[in-house]
Amino acid sequence: MNRITHVAILHNDKAHALPAPHRHHDIIRSMGGIHGPDTQGFLDDQGNFLTREEALQVALDAGQVKDPANIRAGRLFSEDLW
Repeated sequence: MNRITHVAILHNDKAHALPAPHRHHDIIRSMGGIHGPDTQGFLDDQGNFLTREEALQVALDAGQVKDPANIRAGRLFSEDLW
């Protein structure tokens, strides 16, 4: 069963990621900011980039979501996990 392991941002066709308990803003800071479009998401334990929507289902299936009643707009946020 897949699990969410990292926050990630896809920018210029490259995934930038940091392990738990980092947040997306930690990645942005480590990159010196982001200029242009990006997609925020997560990496699973296989190294696959998942959008916030895709990651939500993986995290729910793995029992990783702290409080499923607090899920916002069908998207996963790092605060939902750690």
